[in-house]
Amino acid sequence: MTKLIGLDVGYGFVKVTDGRTGYSFPSVVGEGHNKPTFNVLSDELSVVDDLKIGIGGELFFVGKSAIRHSKFAHRDLSYTRAISDDLETLFFSALSPYCTEPVNRFRVITGLPVERMHLASDLAERVKGEKLITIYSEGSPHEVKIDIDEVEVVPQPLGTYWAVHLNTLGQITNTLEGRVGIIDVGFRTTDLAAVEDSEYIPEKSKTVPLGLVTAYGDIASYLATTYGLEKESYDLDNIVIKGRINVAGETIDITEVINSAFEKLAINILVTVNSNWKTTDFDKLILSGGGGQSVSTYILPQLSQAQLTNDPITANCRGYLAWANRYWGSLKE
Repeated sequence: MTKLIGLDVGYGFVKVTDGRTGYSFPSVVGEGHNKPTFNVLSDELSVVDDLKIGIGGELFFVGKSAIRHSKFAHRDLSYTRAISDDLETLFFSALSPYCTEPVNRFRVITGLPVERMHLASDLAERVKGEKLITIYSEGSPHEVKIDIDEVEVVPQPLGTYWAVHLNTLGQITNTLEGRVGIIDVGFRTTDLAAVEDSEYIPEKSKTVPLGLVTAYGDIASYLATTYGLEKESYDLDNIVIKGRINVAGETIDITEVINSAFEKLAINILVTVNSNWKTTDFDKLILSGGGGQSVSTYILPQLSQAQLTNDPITANCRGYLAWANRYWGSLKE
């Protein structure tokens, strides 16, 4: 049986769903090892909290396990993500929880920033076809084959549009008339996508190099200057979520620093939006993405017809799945 998957390989986090279950994990890859690890809370861990896979004779920790266990771990923020095979590692790791058979067939909808759609065919070729991987479950390895026979790459923010207007089966649930703008604030980029009467308008869409990593840079500079702490972007994820940091056993609240960084990011995004769009021409503006959630407090009061979409972090991957069901229909093989 071929499974339909919505998969968003973001610079910050990977989000994936088959409509029944969904997962999210940091876009971090690190060298793997087979040294024993012990966790008294292992029964409570999600499958993606303990990701270790083997691909092409190499072993990798992925996501949270890479941050915890890898001597060398990184989050690839390069333009094409072609420096190493990290993109493929994240892609196949995201599919691994859905590999329940020796051979697992998939059709996948995924996305790219609107001005990087020229890389779509390259992305599809990098992941299509058969791949033998080793999955480690509770320390025990087993080999499975992933067979991806179709990959459709779409402009990233369309996932949000489809998540709003289609149900998981790809059926239209809301009116598609009028002009809609998607403001998708991701980890590295912000995408502005224009949709008019359900049709995507590429000439009115744009990608700008603004995202959570911009705010993270301010926060990292503060921690380095004030406390002498050097933090990678993936180390900042939990700090930003919790609003505090531990220094020599002391918990310090840095909420004001975080809020200030997000407010500056929001101002830059608003300037970009108003520089590229006459916002009064849009019937609706939809704010999305993990960054969208973080800056919504500052942006929504400035745009009267704007709204934060439901579950903005996973909106794109949920929309990709809706489009997969509409595009390919119900597959029963």
